Amino acid sequence: MAAAAMPPLGDLSGRRIVVTGANSGIGFETARALAAHGAEVVMACRSTSRAQAAAARLRGSPGAVVVRQLDLADLSSIRRFAEEAAGDGALSGVVANAAVMACPLSFTADGLELQMGTNHFGHALLVSLLLPLLDRAGRVVIVSSIAARGGRLDARMRAVDLTAPSPYRAQTVYSNSKQANLLFAKELQRRLRAAGSGTAVIAVHPGVSATELFPRQMRDNHMGFLVPVLKPVMGLILQSAAAGALPSLRALSDPALGGGEFLGPRRLGQTRGRPELLGPYRQGADDEAAARLFELTEEVLGTGLLAP
Repeated sequence: MAAAAMPPLGDLSGRRIVVTGANSGIGFETARALAAHGAEVVMACRSTSRAQAAAARLRGSPGAVVVRQLDLADLSSIRRFAEEAAGDGALSGVVANAAVMACPLSFTADGLELQMGTNHFGHALLVSLLLPLLDRAGRVVIVSSIAARGGRLDARMRAVDLTAPSPYRAQTVYSNSKQANLLFAKELQRRLRAAGSGTAVIAVHPGVSATELFPRQMRDNHMGFLVPVLKPVMGLILQSAAAGALPSLRALSDPALGGGEFLGPRRLGQTRGRPELLGPYRQGADDEAAARLFELTEEVLGTGLLAP
């Protein structure tokens, strides 16, 4: 499937790519493929011990693997990561992959609702800080989800709707965070293009893959006793994490992509299949909502997201 799904990755020697959440699931498979083709992969993960264990599985790949601590639920951690990355030289790409899904109400170190704080605000700040490090043909890949189709954000949204939604409905907030990924990618690409930047921002969704998100959701909701039953079933009915990584890999490698595209599988309600160019979801296509989200994100983070 992978060979037919996208152009070959080719030799990625000399390219440095940051992948968030690279210690497991789709992030790990993205890192594995990149390292196998010679890229230097920066595995940006909250748990360095789990990331080191994952990196050990990639030793012997043609590319290098570097583990760096990054907690997307802590803005100070994101800033430290970006400072360290600046000392390493230019980047070729950033894959904003990590996510938390449908967890009980909780908050980041900075008091933001955890799902939006991690999936959107954390990645927005990270991408903003890494943009100056991207080379002229750099690519930013924003990993959304088919759950974005359930998002309810619009141009009337307020900061509190993002930072402390009430009433809190875990699945709705997750959908909103994935919708925010699409809106952010859209507006970031518009602003970069207007500034004359060659950086391409490409949004993807991975379909529905067998990863740790579903077992973690069960544990977070005090249903961990079902995980031993869930995992074998997931392996039978869901596509693999390696298949889920294909849209991100195509977004990084396809020379025909110039930014602003949306990639993902199309089959069976977009749950599986090779990565294809898709029409934007209605929830991610509203120019006014995208601009409003960008402005609110800068307000919440207390910083501009594009260098003057």
